[in-house]
Amino acid sequence: MLKPLVMGAEAARNAVRGLRRIPGADIAIARGVVNSGRLVTPRIEASVSHKGTPIGGFQERAATVLFEANRAGAMKLLDQLDIQGIDDAAALERLALRYMKLREYEAALTLRRHAVALEPENPLRWVALARSLQRASWGAVSHDPVAGLGHGPVSETEAAREALATAQELAPSNAYVIHERGKLEFARGDCQTGLDLMSQAVQLEPKAQWCTDLAAAYRKPHVADLDKSLDAYEKALELRPSSPTAFRGLLLMGCRADQDWARLWRNAELFESARKRRGRRARMRLMSLLRPMFAADTTDAQVSASLVQLNITLVKGQRLSWPTTSLIIYRLHFAQRMKAGFALRRQLAERTIAWLGTSSAGHSRHRQKLLSALIYLERYQQAQQLIDPMPWEPSSAAERHRLEKMAADVHLLRGRTTPLVDYARARAEELPLPGEEKFRSLVGGKRVALVGPADTGDRLGAAIDDYDVIIRPRLMTEFTDDHIARLGSRTDISYFSGRDLTEFIPVATTAVERGELQMVVGRGLSMSSFSHESPAWLRFYRHDYSLGFHGPPMGIGRILYDVLQFEPAEIGLFNIDFFTGQTAFGAGYREAKDSGLGPYSIVNEIILAHDLVFEHRLTKAIAATGVLQGHGVAGEVLALNEAQYLQKLEESPALRAQER
Repeated sequence: MLKPLVMGAEAARNAVRGLRRIPGADIAIARGVVNSGRLVTPRIEASVSHKGTPIGGFQERAATVLFEANRAGAMKLLDQLDIQGIDDAAALERLALRYMKLREYEAALTLRRHAVALEPENPLRWVALARSLQRASWGAVSHDPVAGLGHGPVSETEAAREALATAQELAPSNAYVIHERGKLEFARGDCQTGLDLMSQAVQLEPKAQWCTDLAAAYRKPHVADLDKSLDAYEKALELRPSSPTAFRGLLLMGCRADQDWARLWRNAELFESARKRRGRRARMRLMSLLRPMFAADTTDAQVSASLVQLNITLVKGQRLSWPTTSLIIYRLHFAQRMKAGFALRRQLAERTIAWLGTSSAGHSRHRQKLLSALIYLERYQQAQQLIDPMPWEPSSAAERHRLEKMAADVHLLRGRTTPLVDYARARAEELPLPGEEKFRSLVGGKRVALVGPADTGDRLGAAIDDYDVIIRPRLMTEFTDDHIARLGSRTDISYFSGRDLTEFIPVATTAVERGELQMVVGRGLSMSSFSHESPAWLRFYRHDYSLGFHGPPMGIGRILYDVLQFEPAEIGLFNIDFFTGQTAFGAGYREAKDSGLGPYSIVNEIILAHDLVFEHRLTKAIAATGVLQGHGVAGEVLALNEAQYLQKLEESPALRAQER
């Protein structure tokens, strides 16, 4: 859907640009976009009454593109509106929907309050009001996947609850209202109530979108019910077999959970059969040929035979969908066929570029996907030319931040840190966040040791202790003589993932009070869901590397990227083998089930959510800046070229799947 939207945005911008010379044309265009909604059932009403049509969906997307392309005209129209003089609630909702898309939250809220006043007995008006109340005004901090933490909307949660309660009083058995209540409760901290309500709505009216919403809730790190998430995604695919969202979620949950490969392939066959007719017979023939690779008792010979069949069809120009190809890559990686899997991922990057093209029409998400693919293929010069200098004049501050961040991340892959440092400093001045100045004082200009969780066999504890600051993923405060010899004798800063942070806060509090720890850092995207009062020693880092073709960096990569922005004098990397060693983690770092790849193991994430080859490449790029120095095994693995590293991965005991 991304490419058609971008093409539409380009056409819309050209049309608006051509009409700007006519006085009042921009306002007329904005008004026409809003009025075009009269021709179709409004989106909220369609959701409640099941009157939605493909034409209505197309009109909604087209209207959004055209309204955003004409932002100046839309804002002039807003200035001219006499909201209290409008007596048509449906017209108010059409306006509110358009201004929500422009992130003019206060205007949308005012429009929807008036719509409720006009039709207080209509539950649709209360549902719409509840949506606006969850984005009532600016003043909070939200997470953008590219730019990181920035200014975000404030939620009037209690008022939104009251609005939805009123809607349910007016329509007691309406599944849509129940679903909306569930999403609100889940998003605002009452996870169990939210899950119960969303489940109730699905039972009343099984809808594919609601099933995917429920599945996405079950997969959140603080819930992590992988089996229920998998079941809900599978139900969504059953209801809408052509849904890429349902299928992508299903294959990720299946690979994380019980790894029933035969079940995953059956669903892949369902998805492929539901796609466009052209080439369907050839696709399904290939699916049948690849089926043995996904059998419970598959052999190495069958995997090899399947790869031969796949390569033959690729030479012929036949190919499977993107998500099905991703499933094949996961299967190869879990079978430790790393070279074949990463070769397929490179082909996906080439497909991305061929499909998207290089004209982004002022669409930052399109440009991000394009740059990520170019960088994955190591076409760095071309990527830089497409982002620096800034390729278009951004329409908002958020858009400018995304473009600046992507430019900084391209430069980093080429061994240049200054753009990233400058970007981080500018964002910190614009939006200061708790703990940043304390963190800067701890690491700025200092020699920093980053000590990983692998058991590399190195005994470099004395060298680690010689650094000014010692950083570790998670927390370590008790050290035996063996620990001191291998890992050093203290922890100054500890980083936590989202799923670990809440659990370890009491332990970290005690460590800080005892003087055994100076600071804890959590992931930026966890900030909004952190339910505790933030202590002075807790910081959430602002952003991740934004141009990973298959997910962001892993823990060590994230820490390196974060620390680098505060200009340390040196970073020493210890006890990291990039998963080329005997085990994924050292003894005691994780539970026994998380010692290697396999059903329900946390180690699965390194394959499903990240990319080992790109992680190695990114770390080498940071080392090329001269700031990072790998020690012991870390230095040895960083010295490997990509082909040598891939060979190490194929031979690594750490990546050998555990017995089920």
